[in-house]
Amino acid sequence: MKYLYLALLQGLTEFLPVSSSGHLVFYQKVFGFNEPLLCFDIILHLATALSVIVFLKNDLKNIITETFFSLKQVINGKKVIDVWQENSNLRLGVLVGIAIVPAIIFGLLFNNIIESMFGSLKLVGITFLVTGTILFLTKYTNQKTRSDLNLKDALSIGLVQAMAIIPGISRSGSTIACGMFRGLNKNLAARFSFILAVPTILAAGVYKLKHGIGEINISISIIFVAFFIAFLSGYISLIFLSKMIAKAKFHYFAYYCWMMGAISIYLTIFYY
Repeated sequence: MKYLYLALLQGLTEFLPVSSSGHLVFYQKVFGFNEPLLCFDIILHLATALSVIVFLKNDLKNIITETFFSLKQVINGKKVIDVWQENSNLRLGVLVGIAIVPAIIFGLLFNNIIESMFGSLKLVGITFLVTGTILFLTKYTNQKTRSDLNLKDALSIGLVQAMAIIPGISRSGSTIACGMFRGLNKNLAARFSFILAVPTILAAGVYKLKHGIGEINISISIIFVAFFIAFLSGYISLIFLSKMIAKAKFHYFAYYCWMMGAISIYLTIFYY
């Protein structure tokens, strides 16, 4: 049952702006949950990656198709600048590639420090409060928004995503908020964040492989059910979050993050 609950937790919190890593620290500390086995953790990451791939299948298909078409145009002698200007999905794909670089660098350079942060419920309480404040401030973003994404937007969102490696800082929440703060249309900011999640989640799973898979002591049936739960809950959370953003209710998640932050700090002061 614990594994199925972790699958549900992973699926819901991977995309909702409430920090999956922060919740993992909270439940490990409060309920004595152990961190999921490496193999099981990678399986959950693959499940959530699949959910966002299915959710964005048309966008991803357009990016891949247009990228190959653009390469063909360049090979046939068309100017690179013309190809770049004429193919919006190519530009989107390149900007996603640029945006993921800061997180990779940050993760490699500060991996040991980041791992030590997972043992501090007090830190997670503080970062939950930070996440809540970021989300709440999106309520006051400019109504005059842009529908074009540029290099500065991608780098800014990428840097924010790198900071979201810290447990308690929501990756989806901070990246979407960053896009909105920079004046992007809220739906475009969410779309870019969701697309960026694909290589980010897969990269995190691949990085974990450096420790080796180890023995799998979980039954195949539990793994199958857990994968399905993580996939389905991830897909549902994407639909729900998209609707909340479209209805300009993204900042509502701030109240939940503030509550989690307050509970975490309270428990740290009086019980841990």
